[in-house]
Amino acid sequence: MEKTAFKFDSYHFTKASLDFNIPDEAELNVSFTPKGKFFVKKTCYELDFDVVIECKESNTEVVKVSCKAFFTFDKNVSINDIPDYFYPNSLAIIFPYIRAFVSTLSLQANVRPVVLPTINLMGLTDDLKKHTEVIEE
Repeated sequence: MEKTAFKFDSYHFTKASLDFNIPDEAELNVSFTPKGKFFVKKTCYELDFDVVIECKESNTEVVKVSCKAFFTFDKNVSINDIPDYFYPNSLAIIFPYIRAFVSTLSLQANVRPVVLPTINLMGLTDDLKKHTEVIEE
């Protein structure tokens, strides 16, 4: 059986916010919201990946970034032809860009740096699959 190959094309950030009042000793929680659109005729996939970092003590949003990443497949495929490994790999491909952006954003603001740890995103695979919309155009 021939495997379906995909290629990471590009990405850009669509939203970014930073609360400049990050308490020095605050414990931060990170949450992720992945969703996608699979365009059947173009055989491409658009990943929307939101990352929110909240202050645990005050339950306030410290950082929020939204990123779009674009992938193409090497041949005409249907949503059922997309291999299971695509979903966690697409997240793993884009996450270092998000991680670097969050760090740069906080460092350039000259506030307490927010550095996201290296994270295993395998747990988001089912969420991404469930929140993938098929676009027939």
